[in-house]
Amino acid sequence: MFSLLFLITTSYATDKNCLWHDAYGYTYDISKLHNINNYQVPDTDTSMGMFNMVYEFNFCTGAVRCQGRDVAAFEALEVMGKVTENCDVLGLKETQEFGYVNPIYPELGISITYKQGDMCFDVKDDAGLQKILADNEQMQMSPRSVTFEITCGKDEPNFRVIDSSKCNIRLGIQHSAACRSGSSPSGSSQTLLLYIILIAGLYFGGGIAYNKKQYQLSGVDALPHSHFWRDFPHLVKDGINFTIIKLFGIIKRFRGLSNEGGYAVI
Repeated sequence: MFSLLFLITTSYATDKNCLWHDAYGYTYDISKLHNINNYQVPDTDTSMGMFNMVYEFNFCTGAVRCQGRDVAAFEALEVMGKVTENCDVLGLKETQEFGYVNPIYPELGISITYKQGDMCFDVKDDAGLQKILADNEQMQMSPRSVTFEITCGKDEPNFRVIDSSKCNIRLGIQHSAACRSGSSPSGSSQTLLLYIILIAGLYFGGGIAYNKKQYQLSGVDALPHSHFWRDFPHLVKDGINFTIIKLFGIIKRFRGLSNEGGYAVI
C-alpha cells in the first residue's frame, strides 16, 4: 500500500515538472525525453587531447546528482574514456525555466534552462579572456546554466552540443516532445469564439452589402432576414416575461402547499 502511494506521489510530481502549458494554450510533455540511464554527451569541440568535457543530465524521473545535490545537468571530465567524479554543477532542478527556441516562431520548438547560484565570468575561450584583460574591460558575471533546445521533428536518440562557454552550455535535439499537442480548454474556447465572430461578420456584412446593392435597402431593412431581427427584441421581452410568470406561479404553489402544514417537492 505504501509503495503504491509513493509511486502515485512520485508520478504526480514528475508529471508536474514535465508538463508545460505555453501562452498559446498548447501542452508539451517533456517526459517523452526520459532516458533511464541519463544522457551523456561528450563535448569534443572543446577537448584537450585525451580529455573531453562530458555533460550528464536528465529531465524528469532520472536521478542525477552532483556534489550531493539533485541537479538537472552537470559537467565533468572524461579522461581516457572514464568520466571523473569531480563534477561541476550546471543546473539545479528548482530553477527550471521554459521558453521557445525562437520567440518569433514558437512552433519551431521549446527550450528548457536550468540555472544555479554560482556566478562565473562568461568567456568563450582563453583568447577572449586575454583580450578583456588587455583592454582593461570589466568582466561581466552571470550564473552558470545549461539550456536544452528541443526542436519539433522526428525523434533523435541523442543530444548534441550547440554551443559552450564558461557559463552556459547549449545542447540540442530534434524530438516530438517539442511539437504542439492539442490546446487547453481556454485555447479551444478562444478559437471557437473567433470562429463565431468571423461567421457572424460574414453573415451580416455580406448580407447587408448584397441587400443594399441588389434591392437598394438601408437601415434595419438591409439586414439579412430583417423581419426576424425586427421582431427579435419583442421575442426576447416575451421570453423574459414568460419565465418570470412561470417562476412566480411555482413560488405561489409552493407557499400554498407549505401553509397546509406539509412539504412540497418541486
